[in-house]
Amino acid sequence: MAKSPPNQRRCGQLLGGRRPPWRFGLALAAAALAILFTLQIAPAAQVSNYELAQAAPFNRVENYPIQPLPSSPNFRPNGGWIGRLILPSVQEYADRPGDWAWFEVWHSPAAAPNLLGQIIRLTWQPSAENDAYQASVTRDIAFNAQAEASLANGNIVPVRLNGRTRVGPLQSLAGARPRDDVTVRLFESQVTLAEEQGQPVLQTDLEPFQISGREYGLVTILGPDTAVAAPPPAECPGSPPCPTEYFRVQHFNTATKDFSGPIGTVRIPQQPRVKGDRFFSNIRDLANSPAGAAGWYIYGSRSGDGVFTVQALKPRGLFQLQPDEIVLGTTEGLNYIDDQNWKQEPQRKGTVQRVLVSPTGGSGETALAQWQENDIALVIHLFGGIGGKHGEATPGGTVSGHFAYGLAQVVQEPIAQELQFSVLYQQVYAHNSGGLISGTHNWESFTGDMQRGWLGIRPISDVVVQLDAFTTPFKFGDTTVSLFWELLNQTQVLAARYRTGDGTGVAAVTPATSCVQDSNQALYIAIEQIKRQILENPAIVAWVKANPDSPEIDRIQRFGAVGKALETMLIPYGAVRPDWKNNAAALAGIAPAGNFKSPTGLVKGAISGILSWRTMMPRWGHDEVSRVFLENGAQLWFLRTNMVGGNDPLVEPIPPTTLFGLVPFVGRAVQRLTDAIVVWPSWAMAGLGAAALALYGLFALPFGFRNGFLSRRPALHHPVSAGLGLVRLFFVPALVEEIVFRVWLLPHPVEGVPGDRWLVWAVVSLLLFVGFHWLLGKTLRQAAQPTLGDPRFLTLVGWLGLVLTGVYWITGSLWLIVFVHWAAAAIWIYGLGGRQRLWHQPGWTKQRRQQAHHPRLEQPKAE
Repeated sequence: MAKSPPNQRRCGQLLGGRRPPWRFGLALAAAALAILFTLQIAPAAQVSNYELAQAAPFNRVENYPIQPLPSSPNFRPNGGWIGRLILPSVQEYADRPGDWAWFEVWHSPAAAPNLLGQIIRLTWQPSAENDAYQASVTRDIAFNAQAEASLANGNIVPVRLNGRTRVGPLQSLAGARPRDDVTVRLFESQVTLAEEQGQPVLQTDLEPFQISGREYGLVTILGPDTAVAAPPPAECPGSPPCPTEYFRVQHFNTATKDFSGPIGTVRIPQQPRVKGDRFFSNIRDLANSPAGAAGWYIYGSRSGDGVFTVQALKPRGLFQLQPDEIVLGTTEGLNYIDDQNWKQEPQRKGTVQRVLVSPTGGSGETALAQWQENDIALVIHLFGGIGGKHGEATPGGTVSGHFAYGLAQVVQEPIAQELQFSVLYQQVYAHNSGGLISGTHNWESFTGDMQRGWLGIRPISDVVVQLDAFTTPFKFGDTTVSLFWELLNQTQVLAARYRTGDGTGVAAVTPATSCVQDSNQALYIAIEQIKRQILENPAIVAWVKANPDSPEIDRIQRFGAVGKALETMLIPYGAVRPDWKNNAAALAGIAPAGNFKSPTGLVKGAISGILSWRTMMPRWGHDEVSRVFLENGAQLWFLRTNMVGGNDPLVEPIPPTTLFGLVPFVGRAVQRLTDAIVVWPSWAMAGLGAAALALYGLFALPFGFRNGFLSRRPALHHPVSAGLGLVRLFFVPALVEEIVFRVWLLPHPVEGVPGDRWLVWAVVSLLLFVGFHWLLGKTLRQAAQPTLGDPRFLTLVGWLGLVLTGVYWITGSLWLIVFVHWAAAAIWIYGLGGRQRLWHQPGWTKQRRQQAHHPRLEQPKAE
C-alpha cells in the first residue's frame, strides 16, 4: 500500500488519526429496545392541531392589518426584513423557473426603500454555494401512501406541493402549510435588494428563519384588565370561569432600566383545546408566574381594533447572562448533566433555571467573564414529556423527547440594554399535527409561540456550548475552515429534505430517521467535510508545514480531539451507516449531487439505527454531546424551562429519558450498562488491565502458595473441553458478575458522582461481591462449599474485587473488567488447582457430589 505524503499524514495526526476497526456489538439488545420506543405512532385523527388553532380568528394572519412598525415607541420591529412567504402558482413558476417565493413585506430596514405591504420576489443570490445547495435538495413531489395516511391521521403535510416538479428550499418553505402563513425574517447582512424588469427583487444568501410576531416589547404583567368589556374564553385549563384575555402591562423604561414605563393593555389570547385534551399555552395565573420575575418579552401584532395581540412569550430572565448557579470542575459538571439538570422536574413546574458549568475550575467570576458580546456558541436542544392527568403515554417508562442543534450569540438587547443570549434552532422536524415546519427557527417561533410552541406544555433544556476550537473558524493563510458553520449548513440541508420528505411528501420518525439521528447525521457529515477540506487542500497542507509553531496548530489539535470524541459517539462500532457515508459523499461531490439515501424497510432501518444507536434517543444524544464538549474544555450554559407561563393543573413536566427511565432502579441500571458497554478498551486501557492483573497476582500468588490454597495443577488435558470452559468462564462468572457487582452497583464515571459517595458504593459493592460467593456455596453450589466458604478463597475474591473496582473507577469499561476477571478466574481454574477444588473435592465420591448438588436424594442405607 502506498504511503500518504508526510504533510498529509501530519494533518491527519492533528485531526486525531483513524478510528479503530469494528468492535463488539453487545449493545444490540439496548438498541433493539430503543427501536420499540422510537416507533411512536400518533393515534388517528381527522382534524389537525393546526386546523383546531386556525379556527380561532386571533391565530389567522389575515386578521392583522399591515401597518408601519413600530406601532408605538414602546415596541421594536421584530427584525429588519420581516414578512410572510406566499407560494407562487404553478404557472408563475413556469414563467419564471428557479427556486423563489413571494415575500409580503411587513417591515424593511430604514436604508431600504419603503416597500411596506408590497409583495415582491424572494430568491437566491447568485453563487456556486447557493446553486449547489439548491441542487442537493430540489425534488419533484409525489405523495406516497405513507404521506396520504399521515394526512388522513391529522398531520400537516405539504399538500399544495403535491405533483409539483423541481421544488426547491424556498418553495418548500412557502408551501409547507395549507395557508400562506409562514412568517419569516431575512438575515439582513445576507440580503441585497435588486431590480428585475423594473420590479424590486430580494436576493438572500441564507434561508430565511421563522419568527412569531411583527414587533416586540418588554413588559411586566400587572394583572387582568377587568375594565375591558370582552367575554372570557369559552374553555381553558382548570376550573371555570376562565380568566380574561386582557392584561394590564407596564413597559420597561430604557432610561431608568426598570419597569417604570407607560402602562397599557394587551391581549394574550387563550389558545384552543387541541388533541389530547390539552392546551399549548394558557393564561391562568400568568401574572404570578415565577418565570416572569424579570419581565416578559411579548411578540405579536396589532389586530384590526388596534389592540396588541401577543403571539409569543419569552421570559427575559432566562436569557440574561446572570446564572442562578455556577458549577466548577469536570466531575461536578458531569454530575450536573447526568443528574441535576432534570432533577425534581415536576416540582420545578413554572420556573426557569440558568446554570453555568465550567470544567476549568477557578472562580465563578472568571468563568462568567469568558462570555463577551458577539460570542457565538453551539446550542444543544432537548425537550421532555407531558405528565399529569392529561399527559402523554410513556410506554415502558420511556419518554423520548426531541433533539436539535442551533446557534446562540451574545447580543446587546436594545430595550433592556444588557447582554443576553439570542437563540436560533436548526430544527430537523418530522411532519406533525401542529404545523411546525422543519427549518431554522428563532427561540420565539419554536419555543415561545403560543399557538404551537412548547414553552407552556413541555420542559426544555437548551445547552449553550462555548469552545474556541469548535466555534471559531480556523485561518490557514487565506483559507477559512469551520466545523461549527459546516454543522449549521448540513442541518439546513437535512431540514429542507425533511420538508418534502425527499419528494415523498412526508418525513416520518423511524429508528434510523428522526430528529436526533438526522441532526447527528449532519454532525457526522460536517466532520467528514472538514476533514476532507483540510487533508485534500494543498494550500492548507503547505500552510501547516510552513507554520508548525502557529497557535492555529494548537487549536486544530484540540479540534482534532473533539472531532475524534464526537466521531466515536456517532459511530460506536467503528462502522459508518451506509446512508450516512453515501450522503457525505454526495454533499462532497464524490457521489452525484442530491443522491441522498435513507434506510427503507424494517430490517434496514433497524440495522442502521443500531449502527448509530447512541444517537437513537434524544436524551442519549443531548447528554453524550454535552459530555464530549465538557470533557474537552467547553463551558456550558444550561437554560431550562419547566412548563412556563400560565398554570394548567392537569399537566406536569416530566424529563426525557433513556430506556425505562421513569421506572425506579431499572432505568438507571439500563443506562449504566449502556455507558459501560460503549467504552471499548484502548491500547492504554489494555496496558492498565495487564497492570491490574499483575497487581492482583503480586498479592494472590504469594498469599495462595504460602497458605496452601494454590498449587501448580494444570487442567488443560482436554483442549476442546478446556476451550469450551474458557468461553463459559467469560460469560459466567466474569460477564454476569461484573454487570451485577460493578456496572449496576457503581456509578459510571460519566455520572460525575462525588468521590466520597462513590467510595461508599464501592464498599457496598465489594461486600456484596464477597458475600455472594459465600452464599453461593451455601445454596446453589453446595458441592463447592468447602472452597467457596474458605477464608483464603474469600480473601482472594475480595482482593480481586478491589482491583476490579479500581479499574472500573478509572475507565468505566465493562469489557476491561470482564477481561481481568476472566483472566484471573481462568488462570486459577486451569493452572493453579481451582478446577480440582471446585469440582473434585478431596475424599468426595461421585455419589456424594451428586447428593451435594441434589440434597433431596435419599442417602444409601447402611448394610
